[in-house]
Amino acid sequence: MNKIVSFIIGAFSGALVSSILVLLLTPMKGSEVRARLGNSFVHVQNEVKTAAQKRVDELNQQLAKLQNKVTE
Repeated sequence: MNKIVSFIIGAFSGALVSSILVLLLTPMKGSEVRARLGNSFVHVQNEVKTAAQKRVDELNQQLAKLQNKVTE
């Protein structure tokens, strides 16, 4: 168990350090990086909302089918 925790901490630390280095060493201006990150965040947020709404619609359809079976 201790090896797994150490691995997870190491992987997270490595990802964090590499992310910071990429942001610091990028040839773009800070404002461009912030704009790109903001756009990426908005894109991911919209994708999550779309997927959640699709799943809600699917679950509502399943619920309606089950309610129809119970009433029959």
